[in-house]
This record gives sequence, C-alpha cells and structure tokens, in this order.
Amino acid sequence: MEIRQLKYFAEIYKYRNFSRAAEACFISSQGISMAILRLEEELSCKLFVRTAKGLTPTAQGEYLYPRAQQILTLLEECETYFKKGAGKEGFLTVMLSIGTIEEFAGVPIAQFREKHPNVHLDVQETFDVVCDTSVENGIVEMALTVGPVDVKKFDFELLFTSRHALIVHKDHPLANRESISIADLQDVPMAVMRDSTKTYQIYRDACRRAGFEPSVSIFADNILLVYYLAEMNQSAGISTLALANRLSRPNLRAIPFDDPAFDWSIYLIKQKNAKLSPEAKTFEGLLLQHRKDMTVVKYER
Repeated sequence: MEIRQLKYFAEIYKYRNFSRAAEACFISSQGISMAILRLEEELSCKLFVRTAKGLTPTAQGEYLYPRAQQILTLLEECETYFKKGAGKEGFLTVMLSIGTIEEFAGVPIAQFREKHPNVHLDVQETFDVVCDTSVENGIVEMALTVGPVDVKKFDFELLFTSRHALIVHKDHPLANRESISIADLQDVPMAVMRDSTKTYQIYRDACRRAGFEPSVSIFADNILLVYYLAEMNQSAGISTLALANRLSRPNLRAIPFDDPAFDWSIYLIKQKNAKLSPEAKTFEGLLLQHRKDMTVVKYER
C-alpha cells in the first residue's frame, strides 16, 4: 500500500467520480483507475462499486477512508512541522470539523497565534467523523467536532449551538414559511454535506422517523456549493442560521427548523482523562473563554 494510492483513494471517495478525482490529483483518469485497481488487488476487495446513483464506496471502502485520512493527516503534519514548525518553541495540531471555524473557532485561533507566535498552530479542517477517530486514536490531542458525541470515548465541552435552517431560493415553494419541519421536505431535492457527516446522518434519521427517505440531489464537500445550488434554485440546502447570516444573499431565504433535536452543536473533544500538553491547554482555555464571551454578548442584546 502506497501513500500515493491512499491519496487517490481519498479523492475518489470525496468526489465519487474518477475523472474529477484525477483532475484534482493531476493524473489521467486511466492512471488513477489503475492505481485503485492495484490497491484493490493488494487488499483483495472492491473499494467502490457503480450503482444507479453513481460511484459508491463498499463496506471495505468505508472502513478504509477514515484510516486513510489519518495516515495522510500524519504525513501532512510531519511535512508541516519540518517545513514550518522546526525551530519554534512548541507545536500544536488541532482538527476542526467543517464549518466550525466560521461558526466559532476563528477568534480563538487568531488569539492563539497573536499571543503565542513561537508556537506553531497547525489547523486541519476535515469531516466530523475523521475528527472523532483522530482524537480516539491519539493522532491529535483535541478536536472541534459536531454532535452527537460518544460520551464513553471522550471528555467534552459544548461550545456553541445554532439552529439548522433550510436554505432556499426566494421563488422556492417553501420560501414563505416562517419555520420548517422535516416532514415538509419529503420529495424536495436537497443539497447536503457528505453522507459520512453527522449532520447528514441526523437528517437522514429524522426523515426516516417521519416515514420517508431523504431526497438528495447532491452531496457537497463545501457548504458554499450548497448555497450556490440554492441560489440557482436547483435544490434546497441545509445550513445553520448563524452561517446563513454570514452568507446571506438577496435571493435566498433561511428558514429555521422547528425541531430543537435538529440543532447543530460544536463540541470540544479529547480522550477520556487526557493530560493535555501546555499548548493544548492554552488553546482549550481560549475556546472556553470565547464561549463565555459569546454568551455575555448574547444576553446583552
């Protein structure tokens, strides 16, 4: 198994398309297909299958993905350290689930870099399931992930909660609603974040409780794509009210969900009874102080 093969595999998993993954890796479609074929032969299993919905990971592919991400993350961490971190007084790697920088972590990150210029802070943004696995396996000391949190595996702090919202074009049939329920989304084409994220899994489970399967038009790797497709009135999307306020567009409406169980929450997680490094302890303190500051501002309004 080669690092190159794992990189190709991760890109194919991300795009669910050999041609797009090949473009991202600057290799021909034939070249990336051969590399994955050799990897599958080495592992004696199929990693992807073609279905009516397109390219889909097998159970073995789902198993490999978070572990491939861990390996690639460790490699990137080493490369970053020796390129940028060598000579610094300290080094801290923090994993952040997609969206948590915009919603909460931007200020603490800026404060840490300003107050501790001799500590190299390596911030890695990835999917929430990768954040959880990386903390569980000791690859990073802490991460900002999305709930729910496995309380048997992690010590945690709730940092921030935002209501989920339906993002729709102003001409969408649901655009005039003051609030929305999961039941209202039956047969509504949706653009949602990757199906391996907790947000999608919560949405899927809520749909099933309401008696239907979610209607997904596209799985996105970037929340901006969700907003773009809604702005083009090609599909509705799911985001958060806090992020919708930052990414507001004249043609878009953000309609809050009426079910508090569908809220979006950011948690700081670390291993059970973990003793943090001084750098990690300092960053944790900034996160908790920012939570306190945001609470004060909320109640002053």
